[in-house]
Amino acid sequence: AMAPTIDYAQQVSFTKDTLAPSKDGIWRCQFSRNRHMASDILLSNGIVNNLDSLARQIFPEKAFGTKNYVITDTIVDDVYGDLVINKLKSAGLEVYKLVIESAENDKTGDPSTEKFKTMENFQMLTDKILRNGITKNSCIISLGGGVVNNICGFLASALYRGVPMIHITTTCMGMLDAAIDFKQAVNHCCGKNLLGAYYPASQIIIDPTVLVTQSERAVRNGIAEAIKHGLCHSPDLLNFILEGAHDVKNPEYLENLIKMTVALKAPTLTHYDESNFNEMCPQYGHSVGHACEFLGFKGSGVALLHGEAVAIGCCVSAEISRIMGLCDDACVEAHYDAFARSGLPTIVPEDQADEDVLYQMVYDKHYEKKSATMGLCTSVGVMHQKDGNFAFEIDDAIILEAIRINKARAHADMTDNN
Repeated sequence: AMAPTIDYAQQVSFTKDTLAPSKDGIWRCQFSRNRHMASDILLSNGIVNNLDSLARQIFPEKAFGTKNYVITDTIVDDVYGDLVINKLKSAGLEVYKLVIESAENDKTGDPSTEKFKTMENFQMLTDKILRNGITKNSCIISLGGGVVNNICGFLASALYRGVPMIHITTTCMGMLDAAIDFKQAVNHCCGKNLLGAYYPASQIIIDPTVLVTQSERAVRNGIAEAIKHGLCHSPDLLNFILEGAHDVKNPEYLENLIKMTVALKAPTLTHYDESNFNEMCPQYGHSVGHACEFLGFKGSGVALLHGEAVAIGCCVSAEISRIMGLCDDACVEAHYDAFARSGLPTIVPEDQADEDVLYQMVYDKHYEKKSATMGLCTSVGVMHQKDGNFAFEIDDAIILEAIRINKARAHADMTDNN
């Protein structure tokens, strides 16, 4: 039985067919709704300094009559917090600032907010916002890198079951990847990004000039995600990255790199349901990468930044592809060469046991039927497919062999240097 069509001008009547069960004696009904998700990206040098004059273009009109919340971390707050708050207030917005903790020097050896991407901070933010007051038109404004972008996305999706959100992303990782997505999440003690939602920012603000405040390591960390896209579907992008790898903080280089990478990633989000390439490409290297990243924070060794872990994951993925006979030596070496020339690690840390990496991959969302599922490259710019399918279950034995081969390269390099 189908629910009756509603004519809002008349009362609803029912027929016997509406109430009749199907042949198996079960009465059925269904409801559905197609929800459109879209994000507009605004990139301009100096846009952060012009937020007051551009606010009417960026924020929904109804946000000007309610309370709005800027969420940032302690590191970004010191540099841009007051500037952004004052610009938005001068534009006529009622805005409040909430700050989450960050580490000036955590296990990665660099400033990071990763270990604060938790349900505890999510709960703290919801408590403060709800107690201070919110309406369905209130905007959540993320001011920070990938961690802040992700927390705010989950926060906006949960408050009142969804309020408007705007990203003002301040890191290379945010501009090249984290903010350019519908995926929002926080970490769990079992693994990375295990709690979250798919939710759009209405506007994503990118100002490449703010990257002058980032360390070179942090910039290279973001570039890892761009290299990933080059390896999966754009030799042109990969060549551009490597040509400028010696001067990654060059403003013109960064602006063009961001535009090229976003132009590649955006169609994978728009056409997500048309092919699983649009999932496997952005997630390339992440099955192993997320495991290495999580274990680094959990263990006693040095932790990895997200892009550094993804770089390692891509190299292990190339080893898997070669073991399975899907790519040649040149493809594998291109992976190691691209990341090494860009100042990124390529080897699974020695203190991370092979079996521990494999076990942690169980918490990857693409782990199915007791196997890791991932995309693989056959050559630079080309992903393996079979009958239009880009996702493949990988045997544990192959993953372990790939990790061992990957680690052996470090020992070979040490021998060569001696």
